Amino acid sequence: MGYVNPRSMSAIGVLFPILTILSLAVRIYGWRHQGRKLGVDDILVLPAGILTIAAGVGIVVATQLHIIGGHNTQATNMVEESVKLGIFEYAFWITHVLAIGFIKLTILFLLRHVFKGRSYSTAFDYTNWILITLVILWTLVFLFFDIFACGTTPQASWESWSSLRSACINTFGLQTGCAVFSWVLDIAIFVEPLIMIRTLNMSRARKVQSSLVFLSSGFAVIVGLLRLIPWIQVLIQDITHPTIKVLGTTFPISDQQAIISIVLFWTYIEIGVGFLVACVPRSAWVLDKLSLDPILSRLRSLPSSISLIKKKQQSPQKGRGMEPNLGSWESLAQRKESFGQNSDNVELVGARDQV
Repeated sequence: MGYVNPRSMSAIGVLFPILTILSLAVRIYGWRHQGRKLGVDDILVLPAGILTIAAGVGIVVATQLHIIGGHNTQATNMVEESVKLGIFEYAFWITHVLAIGFIKLTILFLLRHVFKGRSYSTAFDYTNWILITLVILWTLVFLFFDIFACGTTPQASWESWSSLRSACINTFGLQTGCAVFSWVLDIAIFVEPLIMIRTLNMSRARKVQSSLVFLSSGFAVIVGLLRLIPWIQVLIQDITHPTIKVLGTTFPISDQQAIISIVLFWTYIEIGVGFLVACVPRSAWVLDKLSLDPILSRLRSLPSSISLIKKKQQSPQKGRGMEPNLGSWESLAQRKESFGQNSDNVELVGARDQV
């Protein structure tokens, strides 16, 4: 299956939750130590982070249980594996809509905090509220369709291929529409701050720096496109044909696990990258406020500290080396003293004998 395999699926399922936790830690640090008020984006980022972590854990668990990341071409286990895959898909698509919705709202309310200022009824104000409304509608509509795609019998989506086609709406068309609208919203969110930065009263260098921060959302646009392409390819190809081509790789039409794994792979990367993009501006501001002077001063004083430690280690050795010399001088003095006492005793004895 190329780059999409159990190891790569497990890797993204571990990597992005770790980066999510680190990003949340930086945001919480900035909120507590900068003394700023809690914003709407600070509240929305919490469910977005929880859903991102939950999706990553689900990816890892499903990969270890051989539900995704491999192939299901053996006829003996195909029915059982298709049921497990369908159940996982049902839960994952619901989670992905909520995660992406909260991520987009986090970014939009962050932009509102940065560019709105104190004036209302501006072009930015109207545009921002329109995008917020569209994101909320997108989330609610596709969440509803993901839950009730098969009416009140969601198990029809994983019981069999025939039940999926007869009792459910066109799920491929549903997910393709969801990806298309999500990508269009990503482009709008990407363009909005770049247009507004030029209106800010700051130096050109500062504008370039701010533009580079918000340009990071371009990664989310690219990943969203890579998620969109497989859905379009699956939708326009004839599913009655024995093979299907997805992102340059040809699969047997019966290998549903391999086909869905590619879509899940790029969908979760979109979620992970989108969450990191939502945290980049806040994290950049926190890191910009941090002073590196204490760290640099410690690094500069490190050589002198090391030399001082070496001197302290060498001084006891020198002291121990002088002890034998002192002892020899003491013994010599004792000998001289004892010799003097003996000579005095001899003189006293001689004088006594003469008397």
